[in-house]
Amino acid sequence: MTLVDVARDPGAGYGEVFTRRWVVDLILDLVGYTPEKDLGAQTLIEPSCGIGAFLVPIVQRLVESSEAHGRDLRSLSSAVRAFDLLEANAERARKALVELLTDRGVGRGEAEALVGEWVTTGDFLLHPHDPLSADYVVGNPPYIRLENVSRRTMDAYRRVCPTMRGRADIYVGFIERGLDVLKPGGALSFICADRWMRNQYGADLRALITSAYSVEAVIAMHDVDAFEDDVSAYPAVVVLRNGRQGKAAVVDANGSFKEPQARRLSSWVRGGRKPSIGDGSFEATRVDGWFEGRDLWPAGSPANLALLADLEARFPSLEDESTGTVVGIGLASGCDEVYLTRDPDAVEPDRLLPMLESCDIASGAVTWSGTRLINPWDDDGLVDLAEYPRLRAYFGANEGRLRGRFVARRRPDAWYRTIDRVNPGRSPSGRNCCCRT
Repeated sequence: MTLVDVARDPGAGYGEVFTRRWVVDLILDLVGYTPEKDLGAQTLIEPSCGIGAFLVPIVQRLVESSEAHGRDLRSLSSAVRAFDLLEANAERARKALVELLTDRGVGRGEAEALVGEWVTTGDFLLHPHDPLSADYVVGNPPYIRLENVSRRTMDAYRRVCPTMRGRADIYVGFIERGLDVLKPGGALSFICADRWMRNQYGADLRALITSAYSVEAVIAMHDVDAFEDDVSAYPAVVVLRNGRQGKAAVVDANGSFKEPQARRLSSWVRGGRKPSIGDGSFEATRVDGWFEGRDLWPAGSPANLALLADLEARFPSLEDESTGTVVGIGLASGCDEVYLTRDPDAVEPDRLLPMLESCDIASGAVTWSGTRLINPWDDDGLVDLAEYPRLRAYFGANEGRLRGRFVARRRPDAWYRTIDRVNPGRSPSGRNCCCRT
C-alpha cells in the first residue's frame, strides 16, 4: 500500500498527555522488555514518543541489557524506532537520549547518529512500516477525536486503518497499526482511554483483536494518577500479543494505586500463581480466555468479569441464530391494562397466551404468575373479530382506550392491534407463550 504524507492543520491539538515514570515501567515490565533479556537483538517501536517519557526508560533498559550481554551500544540502530509528529518534541527526546548515551561513554557524534536513527519526526499511522517487524510496541498514543483532524488526514487514516470507524479516537488506529507490525509472539501495550472496549466505534478493532491476537491484561485505571497533567480520559493499560489466547488478567485499580502496588501487580501478572490478588488499591483476577467477536467487552469487577468469561466459554449465547432465539425488551402492547389479564375466561381460549414477566423469573426459575396476553394476531395478521365474538365484545368494551392510541389513530382500520406483532415462543412445556422482561 502506498502511503501519503499528510500534514496536520496548523495550530491543531495534538492530544499530548505525558505518562508518569512508574506507569511506563509497569508497561515495559508487562510486555517483558526487561534488561535480563538481550534487548539489543530485538526491536521496540514507540509510535508517539513526545519528549521521551517512554523513550528514556526504554533506552536505559536497552543500555543495561547491552552491557550485560556484551553488545556495543553503537550497533543498536535497529533496536528502537520512535515517531512523533512534532519536530520540537522529537528534538527534545533526541537530546535526552544523547545525554544518556554520552553519560555511558558513547561519543557525542556517535550518540547523535544513533539517536537520529531511533527517533523520526513523522506520522506513525502513515509511515510505511515493514509488517511483522517489531517485538514490542509500547506507548501512550495521542487523544484526538477523528473529526478534529483535517478531512484529508481523516481520509488517509481511514484508508490505512480500516478499524477506525465512526467518530473514533485516533488511538484506535495506533492499536491497529501497532498490531500489524508485531512479530509472532510480540506484545503491544498502550495506556489510553478504554472507550473503544465498550462502544460502537471500537467494534471492528475488538473483532480484529479477538480473531487474530490475544488479550493478556486489561488494567482499568480511571482514578489513578497516571499522567503528569490532570486529564479525564478513563485510561486503561491493555496488553495484547500476537499469539493464541490463553489466560488474561483483569484488573481494576483505584486512586490509591501507585508505584509499590504497580510493582506487585506486575510480578503477579507475569508469573504469580494465585488466581486473584488485591490490597485495597486494586483487584485482580485471571480469566480463562477472553470475550469473542465484535461485541462490547463487559465492564465490572474482575470477579464478575471472570464469571462472565467462564459462562461464555462453557455455554452458548442466549441469542442464537441456529435456534431463532432473540433477546429483546419484550412485546410493546400500547395498553397493558387491556391486553394483559389474569382472567382465563376473558376471551376465547386460543386468543390467550401465557405471558412471562420479569417477576416470574426473578428467582432464576420460572414461576408463572398467571398473566395472559390477549392476542389479536394469527399467522396471517390481525384476526377477524367477527370470528371471535367474546374477543370482539372485550375489545368493544375497551374501544375508546384502544382507538386513542397513536398506533390506532395512524391505522384506524387496525385499531385493536398491539404495537408489536405477537410472535409466540415455546415454553419448556411445549405450550405457546410470550415473554417480556
